[in-house]
Amino acid sequence: MRFPVQFFVGVAACVGLASLSAQSGLGPNSLKVDGINYESEVQAIYLGDFANARMQRDGNAYAFLLNKFIAAYSRTCAAQLPSNKVEIMATRCLRETVTRNGFGVETNRYCSQSETYGTGRYADPDLMTISKRLESKTAGEVLGSIIPRQGQDPGASSRRMVDQALAANGDMEKLLSQNSCNSAALKRFQANFERFGSGGAPLKLASGATLSSSRGGGGTYVPSNYGKMINDLIAVNAQGWMLNRYMSGSVSNVSVTRKDPAGRPLTISARYRFNQLGTPTNGSVRVEYRDGRPVCLYFFDAPGTCRVPSPGVVTAYEKGEYR
Repeated sequence: MRFPVQFFVGVAACVGLASLSAQSGLGPNSLKVDGINYESEVQAIYLGDFANARMQRDGNAYAFLLNKFIAAYSRTCAAQLPSNKVEIMATRCLRETVTRNGFGVETNRYCSQSETYGTGRYADPDLMTISKRLESKTAGEVLGSIIPRQGQDPGASSRRMVDQALAANGDMEKLLSQNSCNSAALKRFQANFERFGSGGAPLKLASGATLSSSRGGGGTYVPSNYGKMINDLIAVNAQGWMLNRYMSGSVSNVSVTRKDPAGRPLTISARYRFNQLGTPTNGSVRVEYRDGRPVCLYFFDAPGTCRVPSPGVVTAYEKGEYR
């Protein structure tokens, strides 16, 4: 009996899936994630705990991490790429157009001619497909932030993108420096990373470990040093500030203004100092919690804009490092 080529392709895919699913020796801590900002998110993806990955498959946090992973993997793990790898393309400007007013002062500058070129680096085609889809979505959001809808904060979306992009910097390079390219744990993470973005079913460990179970925890809530935590949250967020400069260690008047039934904070307010064009100035911030962890920073100068808290600081807080 003769079988079509599609049959063998399907069998090969099933064998590959079975191999990934049955990888022995993998435990919750087999993937090394020490010092990664998105530690909780990466760990949840590796475990196949998609429900607690704290990212959306169409969200910017996932898009930035994916882009960073593709770039880092192309440099560090090129030998591990599949035979159907695809070249990573980039765009460069060939000609700029400059507009000047009657006094010769430049008023506008934009790229009037560009080209797409091959970088000589390659990537997994499935990850590249997801990345291209997300790049189109992100470009639309950037345009929407420039021309916002009526009633929207014109800079809200772009500010959140800056927060998430800054948090992703260096994460995937660090992940690959701590895990060998051919390690079973990294292969599991990559498989689940693709499945998360494509809407596929997660690969789970035989133990069924989740992000929560792998960390233990539970019991009576223990208060933390909220001032130190807020100082770190502001310090990281301030890396994306355009003009103002945060005065580290200046957090004061820290107050838990709302708590949940378990005694955990729901809202914390605080004051801080920053340098505004050479002048020390007072500011205030409100930290909002959900499910026991910080999810939004609201600064006094944009009280309706949720700034994304550093995932690294949030993870440290959850692990009790601020107690």
